[in-house]
Amino acid sequence: MTKIQLPGVSFPVSCLCLGCAYYGSRESESDSFYLLDIYYERGGRFLNTAHEYGRGLSEQTIGRWMRSRGVRDEMVITSKIGEDLTKPNSRAMRPHELHEDINETLSRIGYDYIEFALLHIDDPDIPVESILDTMEEIRQAGKILYYGCSNWSVERMTEADSIAKKKGYKGFCMNEIEMNLARRSIPNKDRSTKWLDESFAAYHRKTQMAVGAYSPLAAGALTKMMEEDGIERLSQYGRTAYLTPYNMEIARRLAALASETGYTGAQLQIAWLLSQPYGFPVFPIIGPRTPEQLIDCLGSLDIDLTPGQLSYLKPDRGVYIE
Repeated sequence: MTKIQLPGVSFPVSCLCLGCAYYGSRESESDSFYLLDIYYERGGRFLNTAHEYGRGLSEQTIGRWMRSRGVRDEMVITSKIGEDLTKPNSRAMRPHELHEDINETLSRIGYDYIEFALLHIDDPDIPVESILDTMEEIRQAGKILYYGCSNWSVERMTEADSIAKKKGYKGFCMNEIEMNLARRSIPNKDRSTKWLDESFAAYHRKTQMAVGAYSPLAAGALTKMMEEDGIERLSQYGRTAYLTPYNMEIARRLAALASETGYTGAQLQIAWLLSQPYGFPVFPIIGPRTPEQLIDCLGSLDIDLTPGQLSYLKPDRGVYIE
């Protein structure tokens, strides 16, 4: 598997990251191990989880798999901290909460450090400087190598950049955010989760901060809309977030290109992200439930879309209409 270099990071990472959110919970440990083995055999070395996923089961499962295979030194681990589903609004960004989260994460994984810790859901009531001071303490203690954010606003990330520069901190090395071929019909305001609209794209083009693209298949919405009866099978969430004329046109184009090339809709969507379409580093985070879905996603690694195909799938690349 090809590796990419993230700005400010001393080592490359696999271009396709494996999301492990439901490992040990929805997916049994044996099924999770099988998925991890397939990904590893294809050259994947980049795993993504979070402190709250499965209330710790995801982190525990990843740790047991690495020990059973003897591969910890080969793997790059990202876990997200700063979220607690038992607290109001799930926020847990105070210094003692971040320290508690990373210590629990390391205990569950069973190793004394991870490569990346990301701040999962921002709490605008906590000063950015306090959060960065805490992450620097955690980094300097050797518990993480780098840190970043997920679901932060452009304004708060820009403030973090300024503070990090002023105080000589490493600062954020990546932002984990929803990124895919679709346009959401929900505005990017007053919500805890974010998606890459033009304001985020402009920020990342300017800073060259890497993007971890979660939900690269738009929760399966475009793939369903490619099919004749797909709209009827969309969930209520899928209808609310993605059922628009624009997305239906993108689904039509995906279907046409799939018919022409023999690639699947999922492969084409991931291949588009792997093309680094906006001029800053992007690594898709895939979350397949079955071996068949994982193998399908991994097929995107063998696709080299032409400039014409890229523009066909995103006719107004970088332009979003809210």
